[in-house]
Amino acid sequence: MTDGEMQAAPFEAAHWDLVPGGTALVVIDAQNDFLHPDGWYATQGIDIGHMQRCIEPLKALLAAARTKGIPIVWTRHGIRGAEDGGPFMQLRPFLAEGGLRRETWGWEVLADLSPQPDDWYVAKTRLSAFYGTDLEVVLRGLRAETVLMTGVLTNQCVAATSKDAMFRDFKPIVIEECTGTTLPHLHEPAIEMMRVGWAEVRDLESALSEIRQLAPARAAGGA
Repeated sequence: MTDGEMQAAPFEAAHWDLVPGGTALVVIDAQNDFLHPDGWYATQGIDIGHMQRCIEPLKALLAAARTKGIPIVWTRHGIRGAEDGGPFMQLRPFLAEGGLRRETWGWEVLADLSPQPDDWYVAKTRLSAFYGTDLEVVLRGLRAETVLMTGVLTNQCVAATSKDAMFRDFKPIVIEECTGTTLPHLHEPAIEMMRVGWAEVRDLESALSEIRQLAPARAAGGA
């Protein structure tokens, strides 16, 4: 390559317009054990401050999505114990005696986010919310094409789920302010990895602006 030649960019940054009637909001693992000060992570001495950064932005995004009839899909990470947790449990010894256990308070979605009974709920046991779950079936049933991705942890379940979404030909859009992690120094590298690899990453205000411009979804059976 000569001095006058420019190196080609090895990727094209994604930008996908939200598909009217074909957009879903996935909130990954916004559970008490991750986000509540009385949850397992906090009570085991893990700093949850960076994860909690996503709470207020999520409230705004959820409110906007509900106004336009965008379906909300909550994932919840939960296991019975080491047996169904897999080798991952060896990497998280603080979960050996509790935390992220199904049908417990810690497994439930944070009440401050106002989850509704008619939202969609997907139970998972691995980092990707697609692995061994019905998330793909739910999103296909909702006719989702563009999928807003939010939640925790940025470098773990958000990265894994957004990548698997692309593998299934959905168009994942990660909302940066609506994500967080236990290791803040990995947040930006994970965001950049998604941005150059398989997802659009956008800020909250641009997402809200586009949602506001969408026509409200019609109720089933409506004229």
